[in-house]
This record gives sequence, C-alpha cells and structure tokens, in this order.
Amino acid sequence: QKAQDFQAQFKHQTPMPEIEQPGAGNSAFMLDPQGYPNELPVKIWVTELDSDLVTPAPAKQRIWLESPDKRSHSEQFQQCILALFSDVHFTRVIVRPFGIRVAPPPRHLRKIVSIDHHIWFHQRVDPRRPILVDTECKQLGAGRGVVQSEMYAHDRRLVATVVQEGRVEIDPHVRLPSPKL
Repeated sequence: QKAQDFQAQFKHQTPMPEIEQPGAGNSAFMLDPQGYPNELPVKIWVTELDSDLVTPAPAKQRIWLESPDKRSHSEQFQQCILALFSDVHFTRVIVRPFGIRVAPPPRHLRKIVSIDHHIWFHQRVDPRRPILVDTECKQLGAGRGVVQSEMYAHDRRLVATVVQEGRVEIDPHVRLPSPKL
C-alpha cells in the first residue's frame, strides 16, 4: 500500500493552455456548422471555419469537442468516443502553413488521409463535457505530415496524447505560397 501511495504522488503533466471554454464570457470559439464528417454526433467549437483557412498560418490549432449524447457509458466506451474525437480536424493543421482548406477541398488538394494513428489514454474522461484538443503539425515533407495533439478535460487534466501521420498529395502544377511557420 505504501508503494502505491508513493507512486500516486510521483506525477506531472503539461499544463493546459490558458484558454476559455466555449460559451464562457469572451470565448473566441464558435460552433462549427460543418460538424464532423458522416454526421457523427459531436459538437465542435473552432476559432476559424474551413472557409477562412486560405491564409497561411502556423501549423497549430485548438478546438473544443463535446459529445451531445448525454447518456452515461463505460470507461471503454468513453475511450472509443475519445478515439473518434482524436481524428477530428487533424488534416487542417497539416496544410495550414500553405493556406489550404480541406472542406470543401480545393482542386489542387488531391488527397489527404490518415495513415497511422496512436493514442495514449492517461486518465478517465467524460466526453459529455468539453474537451480541449491542442494540436500542432510537427513535420510535413515528402507528402507526409506528423501531427501531435494533447487532449484536456474541462477540469484541466491531460487525458490523452495523440500522434497521427497523414498522407498529403498536392497537384504538382500548383504554385503554393511560402509556408508560414
């Protein structure tokens, strides 16, 4: 028992960014009318809509996600919901430095798909409450991008870390703007 108590004290986490939850006072977040592909049930709050993502910007994004399903679920089912959430909007971040939006995709964006996806669950989370997804594309080259996200519960706990690799194919005849990093 003493060893378990000691181990429970031995912890730290990356702090959650200082950012207001959607619906709070001066929050810059708006509900994304586009929602999640295939009409899956998730509320998504963004600071920019895909239609606004035509100016090159750093390869970072923060969004809030919440399940509108207010029923109680098992921890395993909650992790499944979190896994689904982890796939939301990662593609925007990969091409953001070039001012390319992904919905609706421009003609010169031939392909953008997930090819590898890893999730580490750190703590239990209730997806019925807002979850902050803090995402950054760490690398893009040779048609592949690597994105890392930290997912924080509404009470500021780091609940999951996600790393995802995506394949990006752009028409070679298109002249892209210089990336803004």
